[in-house]
Amino acid sequence: MYKTPILSDFLGKSWRFRWFQLGRSQAFTLVELLVGMLLFILVGGVLYMVQSSGMRAATKGTTRLTMQSESRRKLELMVLDLRCANEILDISESSIRFTRYGQVDEEGAIGDETLKTIHYYLQKTGTQWAFFREVGKEEPKKMLQYDNIEPEIFFPYHELDPEKEHSDLLFLPFDFKTNDSGFKKRITFIRIILKLRQGREFTSISTSVTLRPAHSKLLQTGWRFR
Repeated sequence: MYKTPILSDFLGKSWRFRWFQLGRSQAFTLVELLVGMLLFILVGGVLYMVQSSGMRAATKGTTRLTMQSESRRKLELMVLDLRCANEILDISESSIRFTRYGQVDEEGAIGDETLKTIHYYLQKTGTQWAFFREVGKEEPKKMLQYDNIEPEIFFPYHELDPEKEHSDLLFLPFDFKTNDSGFKKRITFIRIILKLRQGREFTSISTSVTLRPAHSKLLQTGWRFR
């Protein structure tokens, strides 16, 4: 069939137009690429934030649990020492030195022959703070070390002499400034507070302890630990 030049030109242009449209439908424009990249970045950022917050929460909980567990174990040892304390030799807000009775052996060794001198103190080591325990002349052992340990640790109370004091109170806070030796010998109750910080994590643990031998000696002159 014979095609006129006009019809032939029209068909050729129509075919080229369809081919152009088909090729265009299989590609992306620059705007579409930019929008896709933006959406990918937004979704990735949200996922990263969710993952980071979850990891920070897990790390935060682990660090605080570790601090509490470690400080609680060390505090139990300190309480055990103070429960057997015979006399407070020196005390401040961040340090305490006292004599305590050792373990009674099979031969029944008791009294002053088994006394040991125990010293707990806070000291700065480099950029951190460390809490030490020293027994007699032995090498001090580091118990705790963190970025910061508050120096207000010990809060001692001394018993009042019922024969000299006319008050309903049984205990009074020990005055560190006066540091009276008579009141120091009558210290039989101590509150202990440990406030620790590691990085951005904080924790606080507290307890109280009665110095049983020291209290018994005040009640009964000549009392001996058994």
